Amino acid sequence: MDPIKPFVPVETFTALDIRVGTIRSLIRDENETHLLNVTIDFDGHDHSFLLDWVETRFDYEEILGKQAIAILNVEGVRAGFTGRILELGPLDQLMPVLVCPEHPIPDGSRVS
Repeated sequence: MDPIKPFVPVETFTALDIRVGTIRSLIRDENETHLLNVTIDFDGHDHSFLLDWVETRFDYEEILGKQAIAILNVEGVRAGFTGRILELGPLDQLMPVLVCPEHPIPDGSRVS
């Protein structure tokens, strides 16, 4: 296991806008076909994210309609995008897996 990163003040965590939403669309990027443009509905507020899943997770279509947890107020993976979908795997060389609630909860709910 990699060493645990240094502690951060709890205010750093509470400054993050972490919410649950439902994945409504998956579109492969025309210019970079390994990227997915993922649209998530946060109770009437749609937000687009990029995931680099096409070459590492061939069954990515199965996440359509599932809930996911995302951080809305951080930089995105490419200019013009904000926010990050929480996922497990890529940094540890594993197949990417969504971080999601164990049972359905209302879209837009905040994670604390």
